[in-house]
Amino acid sequence: MIEQLLEQLHTTDASERRNALEILFDFSCDDRVLEAAAYLLTDMDGGVRDAASRLLVFCSNDKAASLTAVHILSRNITVRNLAGDALVRMGGAAVNALLPYVDSADKDVRKFAIDILAQLTATPAALKRIAAHLSDSDPNVVCAAIDALGALHAEKYTDHILALYDKVEYAKPNVVNAVAKFPQKVELQFLEKALADDDPVVQLAAAEALASRKDSGLLNIILQKLNSISDLAKPVLLHSVVKLLESTDYPGSLPSDLKIHLLEMLDDADTSYVRAAVRGLRYFINENVLEALIAHVGKTESVDNAIFSILKDRAEEVLPLILKFDNERANAAALVKMTLSMIQNCTENSPGFADSKVMEEAAVFISKNFLQLDVDARVTVLNACSNIGSHCAAALVKTALDDPESPVKIFALDLAARIGPQLFIQQLEKLSEDYDEDVRCTATAIVSQLKPGYRNQV
Repeated sequence: MIEQLLEQLHTTDASERRNALEILFDFSCDDRVLEAAAYLLTDMDGGVRDAASRLLVFCSNDKAASLTAVHILSRNITVRNLAGDALVRMGGAAVNALLPYVDSADKDVRKFAIDILAQLTATPAALKRIAAHLSDSDPNVVCAAIDALGALHAEKYTDHILALYDKVEYAKPNVVNAVAKFPQKVELQFLEKALADDDPVVQLAAAEALASRKDSGLLNIILQKLNSISDLAKPVLLHSVVKLLESTDYPGSLPSDLKIHLLEMLDDADTSYVRAAVRGLRYFINENVLEALIAHVGKTESVDNAIFSILKDRAEEVLPLILKFDNERANAAALVKMTLSMIQNCTENSPGFADSKVMEEAAVFISKNFLQLDVDARVTVLNACSNIGSHCAAALVKTALDDPESPVKIFALDLAARIGPQLFIQQLEKLSEDYDEDVRCTATAIVSQLKPGYRNQV
């Protein structure tokens, strides 16, 4: 049977070749099958190549790895990458098969073999072969060797890697990234030195290395560097500052420059940095900071959640500030939702808040921007009206009774009946002639329940 299937691998029909390979999985570690599969890694058909690769990985013995490794010599990038991917998936079985290629005369092959080994669990012999190329004649191979030793946590070679920092200018970022994996072996002073380097890429590497450490003396180092660091590295450092502030009790006073940098980071394209900026600004709360946070509501849900965690207990300060914002300065719909969340939080913790002046201002703001919300959001807002004092909710209900959407009007009618129909008599009478039958009937029923003379009291 194997002979027939192996013969089928030479047919001109790609689907038949693929089918034969699938059946040959039952004989995957037969040497003849492995040799045929390795040959088919260069097949013209992508499906055949993938099936051959999967069969070799399925076996993952020394023979399969050796036959696959040959293809990292290929000048066809598709074949070379497929072989590399297969070797990575083979894991430990691929290590010995790759070692001869680490010392290839071809610099590209050397680099590729090292890159693959960096993704495996390398043996001491493999680490020794990789480390030998820290002095390679090709810069790309040197950088690959540094990166691999870092990725493989080869602490034994820390001093060898550090020695390259002042010797090989192009490898500085790689050196910093690699030794960052060995926090117990590398002094903070080295990273501080890298942070002061003229190259922004080296600074970034140092900033990322520092971000992974929790040394008690780190915060002072970073704070001293904020004004001289490149824009590339600054968000990483600021993120580190915020994490350290949250995890330690910083004894000193924070510099005012830190607030300026955090305010600038609110406009970063990376939302993880924006969230860090929001969290950091809680240490500098004043009216300007609150306005800046309000202006950034509506970016993403995660940013809004971070902002809400700061604003939620400051309703009396924040709600009047929200009223200052027009639609060009902030996302009004998002601010409405934020305002509602703050109201719900405050009324749960302070029942008397429902009748406060601030609540009345909040209701006016929500009413003003009500139609900017989608229908579901408008209904949600009305549902939350139960947390607003009745005199405050009236303005919002009046707006909702004029809403163009029937589901909103139905919900508003229910609230009008509970708050006091006499406050809305003209709108109720108008809705008694609405085109929507449900709206019309509900409004008519509410009007009919009013006592004689009630209209004259309005």
